[in-house]
Amino acid sequence: VLDEAMQARVAEGLLNDGSLTPTTIYFSHYLFETYYLLRQPDAFMKRMALWFELPAQGFKTTPEQPEPSRSDCHGWGAHPLYHYFATLLGIRPVSFAFEQVVIEPMAGHLTSLAGEMVHPKGLIQAALHFENDRVRGDITLPAGLTGTFRFAGKTQPLAAGRQQIEL
Repeated sequence: VLDEAMQARVAEGLLNDGSLTPTTIYFSHYLFETYYLLRQPDAFMKRMALWFELPAQGFKTTPEQPEPSRSDCHGWGAHPLYHYFATLLGIRPVSFAFEQVVIEPMAGHLTSLAGEMVHPKGLIQAALHFENDRVRGDITLPAGLTGTFRFAGKTQPLAAGRQQIEL
């Protein structure tokens, strides 16, 4: 929707304007979506620190908002589970009813990512390893599903079944 110049301005403001009010835990979902669209893995992981710090604060579930909080169990804050698959592994539908898939990982400093995501036709499986601007690994799509793998400006078509990725 935004041209490249406007995207750069939005990213600059979002990442560097300290006067912006931080998102709450549950509303960070939209921030994570924006980081994915702007390809900002470092900002994504920096914001994830909020969740990584919760166990040290005694939380076993996600609160509604950072302390002080009166809601110690708020399901809306569990969206990082979604973002592991949709943002870090980059598994997203391309068409209506998830008839096609795009896998465009945003690993940032992570050296490997793996997971299985439920799809109406079966499981989408991914095991990826990252080094510099390269990726290698395996992707398995269920029967009847096709898609595209994208990484660092390169693409590889995906078919049903297991295939190796090396870009």
